[in-house]
Amino acid sequence: VLPVVLLAVLLVNLPTLYREEGLPLFPALLAGEACLIGLAVCLFGLYVIVLEPRRNRNRLRRERASGASAPWLGNQQWASKRLTHTRLGKVLFLWLFAVNWWAAIWFVASDRGEQILQQSWPLIVLCLVFVVIGVVTLWAAVRNSISWARFGTTTMFIDTLPGQPGQDFKGYIELGFKPETKVHTKLQLSGFVRRWTQRIATEGARRMNDRHDEAPFFDYERRIKAAEIKETGRCFRVPVNLKIPNDAPSSGPSDDGGEVIWKLELLSKSPDGNSFSADFEIPVFDATAVHGFGGVDERRAE
Repeated sequence: VLPVVLLAVLLVNLPTLYREEGLPLFPALLAGEACLIGLAVCLFGLYVIVLEPRRNRNRLRRERASGASAPWLGNQQWASKRLTHTRLGKVLFLWLFAVNWWAAIWFVASDRGEQILQQSWPLIVLCLVFVVIGVVTLWAAVRNSISWARFGTTTMFIDTLPGQPGQDFKGYIELGFKPETKVHTKLQLSGFVRRWTQRIATEGARRMNDRHDEAPFFDYERRIKAAEIKETGRCFRVPVNLKIPNDAPSSGPSDDGGEVIWKLELLSKSPDGNSFSADFEIPVFDATAVHGFGGVDERRAE
């Protein structure tokens, strides 16, 4: 949090330093770009290290205490039987980072380019490292943008809600492109337990959850034949029909304080040879064991 505050204060005071303290324009712009990049990195780290673990911890606590009769309906996408996968958020983040990074490089090259070339080789190599980082980031932004433009948003429709142990989980996935027929399209169903862990600081003060561990307990792969994929207008439907194992634990809070997650991943290739993948978190519950769903409530029957 402290770096975020310091960078924000510096960014807010840069106009004053430029107008009243005589700070040159290019260094002021460079400092502004550096502050923006630093704020983006710090805020992203704050979200991943502090906010996301806390949000997941609170969500699991609410789910454990709710005792809902149909917990899968608490998830809006599950309740609508329509799950989506898109890379738009990743694309926007990469472009924001790449534009700011290259703007900072341009400011430095415009204002101090000749002086840098007169410095020692280690400093020049260090500057080239920053250029390489910019090239890699720009390449990643362009590649992900092309992938997003080509594949768009992938949608999965659920027919059996929820997926139940020992039964078939059915639905279909709509693709905006025709999968390559020479390469098998694959469906991978995996189950794992995610546990959010805490780290104790050296001075003994407890910090927020800062990482998570995933312990897999199930993995299954099924190949989809080209004849099974049906064309419907502008989309191509990939059928989903996978058996949930008999001893499958329910999605959500686990007995040991973790979270059970069932993930379905689609792997395919477009006719031009580009790899494609999309993953969806699916609901798996023993509905007959949930009070108020699937069968007669014995207490009411009495």
